[in-house]
Amino acid sequence: MAAIRRARPSRSVFIGIGVLSVFVVSLLLAVNATHGVPWQTGTQLKVAFNNVGALQTGDDVRIANVRVGHVREISLVDGKPSIVLSFDKDTNVYRNATVVVDERSALGQKFVDIDPGDERAGQVGPDETLPAASTTDANELSDVLKVLDEPTRKGLGTAVRELGGGAGGHSQDIRDVLGAAPQMLPDLGKVAQALSAENGTDLHAMLASANSLAGRFAGRQEQLGELAGQLDTTMHALSVDNGKPLSEALQRAPETLREVRSALQTVRGPLAQTASAAHQLEPGAVALGKATPDVRGVLREAVGPLNKVPDVAGKAQPAISGLEQAFGEARPLAPMLTKGFGDLQVPLAVLKPYAPEIARFFNNASSALGQGDAAGHWLRIYLNLGAESVLGTLPIADPTASRNAYPAPGQAIHDREKGPLGQRAGK
Repeated sequence: MAAIRRARPSRSVFIGIGVLSVFVVSLLLAVNATHGVPWQTGTQLKVAFNNVGALQTGDDVRIANVRVGHVREISLVDGKPSIVLSFDKDTNVYRNATVVVDERSALGQKFVDIDPGDERAGQVGPDETLPAASTTDANELSDVLKVLDEPTRKGLGTAVRELGGGAGGHSQDIRDVLGAAPQMLPDLGKVAQALSAENGTDLHAMLASANSLAGRFAGRQEQLGELAGQLDTTMHALSVDNGKPLSEALQRAPETLREVRSALQTVRGPLAQTASAAHQLEPGAVALGKATPDVRGVLREAVGPLNKVPDVAGKAQPAISGLEQAFGEARPLAPMLTKGFGDLQVPLAVLKPYAPEIARFFNNASSALGQGDAAGHWLRIYLNLGAESVLGTLPIADPTASRNAYPAPGQAIHDREKGPLGQRAGK
């Protein structure tokens, strides 16, 4: 009987064992990567804090945002947190160093940011603990929200929940938005730059206007609800037949707008004239407004006299009928009167400059005829003899007077007589 030979392990078995060993070693290295390379030693630093928030062992330790170690241990000392920082290499930390627990992500992940300080302050010994005065506590989102009052926090929580509920089932829409984000972000950047111009003056003014507008809506929620309902009805009406009527209206809109523009340019002139007329009427309107009480009083007091107008009109009717007949009979005289006034135009134009002398003549005549005596004599004529009475009958000029027979208008009263006996005022 032949002896049974024992089979040797095949070459593939040894290769499999080697690959498995490499995988296990790699897995161990990956798991412990946050704690540095195994068997490597470095500096350790104890730091006292008042609050480290959600900091955990294994979180990064960074200098100038470069990872240099990890958080090795977190413990409580006298009710205050104390952590041990482990550096991957020997790192010198000085007594004026500053340590900050900062945010690594919006999900609450933390890291420790350290500024080693200046060597002139002296190096921290292996048994020393950096005091809490050199540290800055972690800022949690819950701490930030504490500055808000209770109703605001509840409203913010409701808004976040509603946002999450609204986003549910819209993954494709969110994916489309994220896909379009690279094209949108430059435009958003330009908008942000425009809003931040002049230290955000325009943005501040816009927010103030929005705040004022929101204040005007306060207490009018019911009217806003009705308006939203009407807007919903309007939008449903616009979406009839898949928006075909709206599409046709938009296609005709450019031509319509051109016609409207032409019409507006046509009415620009009349509107300018209307504005000028309104400006001219403004003083009269203001005066009428001020006189309104007086006008109201006149109208109120005029009721009685106006009630008597019908009787007066009835009594005046015969006289008006008579005047109508008289005007009818006098109508043939109108052409003759027109011709007579036309003929008088020339002599009246000649006599017009002598109006003061004519008026003075009639005044003197009125004075002479207006003063009578007890016997009823209203006019006395006296004989006034002078040198002119005798010399004026001779066929020679009066040497004692030099009177102007044709004085200019207004000159007669100022006329002066001049002769051998000197000057005397004309009479």
